[in-house]
Amino acid sequence: MARTIKQIYDEAVAERNKRLELSEFSSDSKLSILNGITWTFAAVVFSFEAILDLFSVDISKVINNRINGTPTYYINALKQYQKGDEILVREDGLAFGYAETDSTKQIVTQASYMESHSDVNLDNKLILKVATGDKGRLHAIDIEELTMIQAYINKIKFAGTRIEVTSGEGDVLVPRVSVYYDGAVMESVVYDLIEEQLNVFMQDIKFDSTIYVSDIIAAIRSAEHVTDVYIDTNATPVQGIYIAPYNSDGHITPMVRVGRMTHTSSGYLKQSSGKGEEKSVPNFRQAITLILDRNDEI
Repeated sequence: MARTIKQIYDEAVAERNKRLELSEFSSDSKLSILNGITWTFAAVVFSFEAILDLFSVDISKVINNRINGTPTYYINALKQYQKGDEILVREDGLAFGYAETDSTKQIVTQASYMESHSDVNLDNKLILKVATGDKGRLHAIDIEELTMIQAYINKIKFAGTRIEVTSGEGDVLVPRVSVYYDGAVMESVVYDLIEEQLNVFMQDIKFDSTIYVSDIIAAIRSAEHVTDVYIDTNATPVQGIYIAPYNSDGHITPMVRVGRMTHTSSGYLKQSSGKGEEKSVPNFRQAITLILDRNDEI
């Protein structure tokens, strides 16, 4: 960051006073010729440093936006993918893009990455996890389109890079807990309020982020008329926060009870639809047990 003119001037004066041959010109007056010249050059140095600051900002933008093969580069490239359009690569091979940008064709709305290690292959594989739709209403990209996205990545990837693009159905959240409420409204209203808060929670969490049990409990607890949330381990079935993920073949797996935290397989959460593969997985209303809080328990 550029120094102020006053800082530059003071440093120049301090350096000047160290030289004996200039000591006879020493003066505290701002109107002295030597101090005037020093102030003028301080202003010139300030202008030069300010230009350097602007130059460094421009260079940083160029460096951050350059094609460098980092995971972030591939994430940005996925979000630029346009369904049905042909990608154009510059003759020098240093940039790619489309003839026209059309946001309606950019179907990849969420993406993340992870590195997969293998004892067979010495090189790591970069796994790119993607989804489409709006936050809170995400869903998997179909196989046919995913194949086209993989071909797109293969075209722009750096030589020797092993990349796999995946997209799965959302992990089904099952909050099997006891929820106490104040009795001021009907149970159906309380269920609606809880469902609303859980939907907000699922919408606000970042794609492929860590899921904490305490955050889910807090989301339920934030619903109006809810007085307490309790995980009754003596209940049948055993209560807790469960997640039912889909496997790589597209089939849902048995619910798994979460301890303190977990990571999703798909990158996002959703409520059970009660249909198809999710027919046996309870939705929020079926999983949550409402109890009128009488404040008489010890």
